[in-house]
Amino acid sequence: MEHGTITTKRTGSVLTATIDNPPINLCNWKFMSDFDSLLSSVTSGDGIKVLVVQSANPDFFVAHLDLLPRSGKHSHDLPGLFISYSLFAESNFPEMHPEYPTLGYFFGLMFKLTNLPVVTIALVEGRARAGGCDFAMAFDMRFGVKGRTFLSHLEACLGVYASGGGSMRWAQLMGKSRALEYLYSGTDIEAEEAERYGILNRAFETPAAMRMFVDKYTQRVGKFELTALALTKKRINEATNASSPETFEKDFRAFVELLSLPRTSVLVSEIWTVIKGATDCDEERTLPEALMAMPSYNN
Repeated sequence: MEHGTITTKRTGSVLTATIDNPPINLCNWKFMSDFDSLLSSVTSGDGIKVLVVQSANPDFFVAHLDLLPRSGKHSHDLPGLFISYSLFAESNFPEMHPEYPTLGYFFGLMFKLTNLPVVTIALVEGRARAGGCDFAMAFDMRFGVKGRTFLSHLEACLGVYASGGGSMRWAQLMGKSRALEYLYSGTDIEAEEAERYGILNRAFETPAAMRMFVDKYTQRVGKFELTALALTKKRINEATNASSPETFEKDFRAFVELLSLPRTSVLVSEIWTVIKGATDCDEERTLPEALMAMPSYNN
């Protein structure tokens, strides 16, 4: 089964989805729409109990949010904006998620993934930064590979707030002070550190070892009753406040407020130039370091 930028393979009650959105698995409108469609199909009552998501690109899991609006062209008519994030339509109002009308599209998608009533697992091989990190953190579990998995929230470096849910989970898993250390600096957390801090469940020596472990794990979990698995997830989410729509709404409003500032427009424009329009370049691969070459940080 295909959902545009996503292909799937089903084995019993386990569905494995592979992201393939060249060149860097950008979280753009096409990918978000495809993934939204995938999530809806998973909950269609077809007996799927486990969703595993991986990347066809070993260097990028999901790079980050797109920096262009739905048209793929610069939008000059947005107050205070030179380039709009992809959760915006062609107006000065965020495009809301159709199922969650108080949330922008990306935020609604993260809320939907967080609360999906099946077991969700991310095989984070490659880079997952900013919105890509939000995406990874919305899964129940994350597994990575030493020397190949890199996660970061570098939104503060661009004048905005890491607001898609990932920063809240970082604070829950790492503790306030450790989370703030990385949120303030925007630097990468590599696999071994991420495992130590609880951001990754496990960090493996090789991709093959990771997949072998996850295959065995999902074969076991996939035998259990979905009602029990879904209720376990629901109650844990409630206990950790991970499923609260109010939290997502507050984060969404905070993001929009900062994104509308003129200074943010300058920073976003500069980083778009540095990463050469989100191509597979050295600057994209070393993004936390490359952004320090922005003119704003060299005056």
